[in-house]
Amino acid sequence: MKTSINKAHILIILPAYNEAQVIEKVLLDIQREGYSNICVIDDGSSDNTSEIVQKFDINLLTHPINRGAGAAVQTGITFARNNDFQYAILIDSDGQHLPADIENLFNKMQETNADIVIGNRFYNTENDVPRKRITYNKIANAFTNFFCKKNYADTQSGFRLLNRRAIEKINLKNDDFGFCSEMIISSEKLNLHIEDTPIRVLYTEYSMNKGQNLREGVRTARSILWGVLFE
Repeated sequence: MKTSINKAHILIILPAYNEAQVIEKVLLDIQREGYSNICVIDDGSSDNTSEIVQKFDINLLTHPINRGAGAAVQTGITFARNNDFQYAILIDSDGQHLPADIENLFNKMQETNADIVIGNRFYNTENDVPRKRITYNKIANAFTNFFCKKNYADTQSGFRLLNRRAIEKINLKNDDFGFCSEMIISSEKLNLHIEDTPIRVLYTEYSMNKGQNLREGVRTARSILWGVLFE
């Protein structure tokens, strides 16, 4: 039997870079699901992302320069650690994730006693994932899984749930999108239990212009390889 989780113990972490077009709707959608503890990390945006976020009664952390998605995520995790949150949800700020699916991640964590649950876009056959994203993720999965004991089907998903044990242990070194793979590889080394569960995803012209591309993928692979070999 599933038990309810106190949403006051949950921090929603939103890394944001030039998300002024969509950030207000994303925040409203999260609040409608009953989550009041939200932390937006404005990663050196050149638009008015911060001004929009300041209209809400939530936490806003800012990087003076654009450091990258991984750096923003680690800033959020450190905030969760220092403020004694029991759970942290990582969710993209471009509107592609549905906050209603947060409950699915918690159910999976409860069922499996996982420390980290990754939202898997490819387990839900109703998702219309663009072909180039499918191709990129297959390559990224193969590269990431090469360094892992288990095989993970959506290593690049930015929708993740961390429990307190994961919050305390994870310290990302990769400032860019390589953090997605780094978190999995390093978590295995830290003996953290990782599971995944189906999520819905909404791709728009806007969200397709965000996130990783081939050039980012090459940088990601180089950063992961360097970290594995020389950490």
